[in-house]
Amino acid sequence: MIGSNDYPVPWNPLLTNAVKKNYDSSKNEPVYLQIASVRSNGTPKIQQIVFQDFLEPDPRVLIFSAATRNAELMGVIKSSQTHEIFWQMPKTRETFTLTGRIYIVATPSLSHRFGSPPRRITLANPDSNSDEFWESERLRQWRRLAPTYRASFTWPQPGEPKASSRPRGESWSVYRDQTSIRVPPPTIDTGFKYTRLDAMEERAVGNGPTSPGGLVGTLGRMAIGAVGGSAAGADKGDELRCVHNSAFDNYCLLIFKATRVDHWKPGAITPPERTIYVSSKDGAWTDEEVNP
Repeated sequence: MIGSNDYPVPWNPLLTNAVKKNYDSSKNEPVYLQIASVRSNGTPKIQQIVFQDFLEPDPRVLIFSAATRNAELMGVIKSSQTHEIFWQMPKTRETFTLTGRIYIVATPSLSHRFGSPPRRITLANPDSNSDEFWESERLRQWRRLAPTYRASFTWPQPGEPKASSRPRGESWSVYRDQTSIRVPPPTIDTGFKYTRLDAMEERAVGNGPTSPGGLVGTLGRMAIGAVGGSAAGADKGDELRCVHNSAFDNYCLLIFKATRVDHWKPGAITPPERTIYVSSKDGAWTDEEVNP
């Protein structure tokens, strides 16, 4: 495939075909991968992210998803210029080790925390507004999520003590400024209550404001499954909408632009094959076969 500056991206068709062979897209199940980074104190860190899609206009780019409330993951991504993702295919057993840079695309109201959307990436329409494109893409990917995975964005912050050791009524959001991100009020203690969450129409909850991110349009019909009844003092419909809106604000895209790809492919009879692809500063890719 052709990437930025009309240079071919030779590893992209290999990865695309591997994904088609190894995963059933009709099941809409999350594809979990491991990302290796370095903490600010120099110690290594491996965390889990979810593959979402390829960016068709720019074959160098892969789209992943994560939760902005995952403070450690967000901090690691922001503090390092380079990250590495290891992807082992479950059926063919081939592996792709991708090295590159990650950009965070969060709800626009959090742009002051995570920076502006990526700029040096090829879009389908070069004249389109970058901010509008990425918010539209975040919405599109949100709609594509499996309902069970979407529900995970209502859950408490990873790595924090369970609710039994948390002060009662404390919001799960890592962001305490509720003018920047919508969080359920103390009367709605979500915990792990929601196990299924379908996209719903965006509108105000009660007399409250609409999304601070300026979300426009319809996300489709809503159906949600939960364990237990609605929280005391909250109308069920408003509670569901509040939970949905805060989950969407918690959802972010990780835009990964690869600069190096190490592809290892096992052989049935012959030795494994291994090829390393490296991008130059002008965008041209070179490939070299190396010992496995």
